[in-house]
Amino acid sequence: MNKGTLSVALVALLAGAASADVYSDNTGNHLAGGDVHDFFYSQGFTHLDITMVEVTNDANFIYFDIHVDADIDATNWGKYIIGLDTGRNAGDNSTDPGSWNRNVDWGRGITDFVGSWADDGGSGAGGELRSWDGAAWNLTDATYAAGTDINADDSGHASGIQRIGLSLASLGLSVGDTIEFDVFATGGGADPGVDHLSRSDFATDDWANQSTAGDFLSYTIIPAPGSMALLGLGGLAAARRRR
Repeated sequence: MNKGTLSVALVALLAGAASADVYSDNTGNHLAGGDVHDFFYSQGFTHLDITMVEVTNDANFIYFDIHVDADIDATNWGKYIIGLDTGRNAGDNSTDPGSWNRNVDWGRGITDFVGSWADDGGSGAGGELRSWDGAAWNLTDATYAAGTDINADDSGHASGIQRIGLSLASLGLSVGDTIEFDVFATGGGADPGVDHLSRSDFATDDWANQSTAGDFLSYTIIPAPGSMALLGLGGLAAARRRR
């Protein structure tokens, strides 16, 4: 293999090395061992049954691909929420991050809150990013506002995927930082989490009853694949010079 071919192969190898972290979730009716209570499951609300969440990042954004057990295009409602703890302050365990008023006990403080919607019967996918400053919740950005710190992608809705992207800068994150998070599916109004990624059992048994999160998951920001490839080529060039 000549040097040019080796360089291309190294770039391809390093660029392909980064892949999403996959967080699987229990699925189905709780009467059959799943994690969605029969109260919801028997009504056909499978678009609120999370099957897994994939998390990855590039140089500027962290992405959450929320997979549910339904064609999201076939419904005209559904809300997908992310609670984040970046560690930059003590966070807040509140049922009212901004205007969302979710009936959820996070079991801990969260520093950032993402409320997203998948309303293909109306406005497609959208979302808001809110942050806790130590005293109050503030709107950082929204898809209907500047849209520079949050984006929502509905291209995977037919396959049951809602993608949310958040800028690393807005979360105060850089390579090597670790976040802790939970994801849940819910309806409108002051509803609880029907299905929490952090739990393998049901989180609530009725729209009127608060849901409770389990142990948060964690994800560490990695170098972007392109940066890894450049670092690899830099090392290859240095090795050549030493020969």
